[in-house]
Amino acid sequence: PKPISLTSPWMPRQQVWAVAPLANESGVSHVDRLAITDGLVLEVASINGVDVLPLNRTLETMLSLNIGLDGIPDADQYRELCQVLNADAILVGTIIAYDPYQPLRFGSSLQLIRNEASSAPAEFDPRALSMSLGGAESPAMRGPVRARPIQSSGIFDTENYDVRAKMEAYSTGRSTHDLARSDLGLYHLDMDDYAEFVFHQLLERLLREATYAESADSAFIADAS
Repeated sequence: PKPISLTSPWMPRQQVWAVAPLANESGVSHVDRLAITDGLVLEVASINGVDVLPLNRTLETMLSLNIGLDGIPDADQYRELCQVLNADAILVGTIIAYDPYQPLRFGSSLQLIRNEASSAPAEFDPRALSMSLGGAESPAMRGPVRARPIQSSGIFDTENYDVRAKMEAYSTGRSTHDLARSDLGLYHLDMDDYAEFVFHQLLERLLREATYAESADSAFIADAS
């Protein structure tokens, strides 16, 4: 069987995304956030209809624009970075939970900042994103579509049954991500692989939000005409 794949709502137009280094808000100091961000880049690269820029290119451009790699740049800096990189959007976020010991626990918040004049500015505060335990999705506040940021957030714990079921589905067709075939496989799970699984779940939610936004915008334009 083929692995579960994600698809961009902007198909058939191919998108180019950049991925900014994730900030570490987990409270754990020994997190290699660039290595974790590399895992996010790999998952973005697997989305149908999305090409992703190499992380090194994004890092070099950030340094050239005097955007520090520590801390969290503001939304205007992210948009400037997106424009210089000539990307359609930039994916930004934070690591909000990190426990590499069994049972594994990892969480992240992600936001997609789009590079287009028609997007209404939205404040980016990853710490204000809703955080859901066990991978359950929190209800999003519904506001004006253009003004509402496209985002997702969650904390995933391998003790949670629903998380293990999603791991089983994700590992199907992925020979290098045998995440939930047995207790042995689960308890010898690599944290980098687990983070990629979590990013897949969060990107699925984020793309669902993007699909909703695109559909609502299309309906608004149709009503206005």
